[in-house]
Amino acid sequence: MAVIRATRRVYRRDGLEGLFRRAVARPLERTVQFLDHRADLIGRLRDRLAAWSTSIDLVQRQRALLARNARFADCHKGRRAFVIGNGPSLATQDLSPLTGEITFVMSGFWKHPEIERWQPTYYCLFDPLFFDGSAAADAFLVEIRKRVTQSTFFFPLGAEQSGTVARILSGERTFYVATAGPWCRGWIGKTDLTKVTDTPQSVSQLALMAAIYMGCSPIYLLGLDHDELAHRGALRHFYRGLGGMEAHPHLRVSLSDYSYRDVIEPTLRLWRGYESLNAVARSRGIRIVNATAGGFLDVFERQPFEDVIGRPVTV
Repeated sequence: MAVIRATRRVYRRDGLEGLFRRAVARPLERTVQFLDHRADLIGRLRDRLAAWSTSIDLVQRQRALLARNARFADCHKGRRAFVIGNGPSLATQDLSPLTGEITFVMSGFWKHPEIERWQPTYYCLFDPLFFDGSAAADAFLVEIRKRVTQSTFFFPLGAEQSGTVARILSGERTFYVATAGPWCRGWIGKTDLTKVTDTPQSVSQLALMAAIYMGCSPIYLLGLDHDELAHRGALRHFYRGLGGMEAHPHLRVSLSDYSYRDVIEPTLRLWRGYESLNAVARSRGIRIVNATAGGFLDVFERQPFEDVIGRPVTV
């Protein structure tokens, strides 16, 4: 009887729509949220199992390579750093004030003219195409080595088997990162570079993971425009072309080669990865600040680059 009386009260107060919302829609929504939460927990458990499995599969040589990364733990604790992508906004920003700063760059940054004035502290590559032994990939690594002579490199662990890396980029300034877990989830919780980490969604996230592991704070982001959804043409960078990889047989040069859904879904995973890294950074008392001129990346707090360095930066 109490249930019937309560139902009548809701009906008199909110009508049939309100009754439906209370009796059906809200319980269904709570059920969906419960299932989503369980699915997320199961997905994270799968990630942990994948990392554990990958750790078991590592041979002694690979374990030794990861152990070398221990030297970077909190090595820049409390010092600011700049993670620099290759977005088109860099074409109108003056990066000369970054001389002497801790910098993390990636992929085709070797084409930036500033490379002649200052050398990046760290240089990250992550895409397996760079290490597949093709003529285009080997030529790309050779060009990096010509122009980047003082940086410390971070590569995926599989790259240590690349003949070009062994011949040209190996040595005391080359380090490796092991990742595991599905690329499709976009969840990152582990950033200890001496162990198997979660899989980043982009090389920029690999650079962020390294900066967090090193204790850098604040971490300023530059050139991370992430405006691909608004531009279906050729991939957009501060440079023309694809940074020296134009001749690679498996590289698609235009986003219009993909369906729009095939572009949207990776972007969502990318955002989730950034949100995860922001949470990891906050748990360690590290600030991440987006100083990119424009762009769509709204996960982090914003601050104009000119305010960071105290001078105008456009050219």
